Amino acid sequence: MPSDSHKRSRLKGALGRLFRLEDPELQAAVDEIEEHHLEVEKSLADMADIKSLPMGEFNPESHLSPAVPRLRTLLVALSAKAAGGSASDSKDVAQVAEFLHLAVLIHDTAIGRHTGRRRRVARRLLGGAAHWLGGNHLTLRALELARSLPAPEVLGEVVETMRELSEGQVLSEELRDRDGTYDDYIEYAESHAGALYSFCSRSGGHIGRGDRASVGALGRYGRHLGVAWHAVDDLWLFEQETIEFAKHVGRRMAMGRPMLPIVLALPKRPEIDAIIDRVCDGDESACDELKLAVRSTGALNVTRTLVVERSMAAKRSLRGLPDSSYRVLMDQIAGGIMGGAHSDTV
Repeated sequence: MPSDSHKRSRLKGALGRLFRLEDPELQAAVDEIEEHHLEVEKSLADMADIKSLPMGEFNPESHLSPAVPRLRTLLVALSAKAAGGSASDSKDVAQVAEFLHLAVLIHDTAIGRHTGRRRRVARRLLGGAAHWLGGNHLTLRALELARSLPAPEVLGEVVETMRELSEGQVLSEELRDRDGTYDDYIEYAESHAGALYSFCSRSGGHIGRGDRASVGALGRYGRHLGVAWHAVDDLWLFEQETIEFAKHVGRRMAMGRPMLPIVLALPKRPEIDAIIDRVCDGDESACDELKLAVRSTGALNVTRTLVVERSMAAKRSLRGLPDSSYRVLMDQIAGGIMGGAHSDTV
């Protein structure tokens, strides 16, 4: 089976074109990304509630590869430039996005189900390392940092994003105790990755001093892109080797994160629910059973369709921006994510 890095080569190729852009300011913003990550990790290190989290496994879906920066960080810098301004403050805004992202993950992971057969999975994954208070610390850091930025609109974007993320957390609580629907999935994806990516692109537009129309177009782009990314991540899950597949399925079930292929397949194959329990209990043979059962329903093709639809919607949103090389690059990123939905192994 191809390696994970090979499977993501199309998306990495689209993002990799950013490094060939002859723009010193944007290149400087990209060069600071690794330093930005170190600063975030240093800020987290002193928080007793979360310092023992296995950060290498805590957020696997947010990394592309060691050589390619996080998409959220790139969106901030590109949006600032696409709006016609400077990317000089992009690192600080990207740090706000990372704080918000980690706060949501800590909250979703730490609580787990209060009752039910899968709470043991949450306990095994967490080991008592995380606490909801750690997420609160991070949201406060995000607010403090946003308040110090030269673009005051970013603070309002943080507050609005926190509201959306909170609504998504309420839904994830519900989905720990019931099967989700397609509409639940869309609502969840829009209130998690969609809200956060919209924050990145809208805030980038603010620091680039874009007009209202440009900021609105950037926000729509980010939201559609976030939903597409969320769905393509579900497709990649079905390419994982047995151990990784079981680990990610167990974690997402414990967190109440709906997986679209499973959401779509369950009504057609109710026995999938029992197979998931076996996967969560470490039955390796159940992993292949689950993959085959989901594929037999056509759920992966429907998930691919969602990726394509949202990627195309993101591309259309860019029409509201002035023509520039940065707009072209953002269009290529959406195309790269759309290409990531197609694989011989999915």
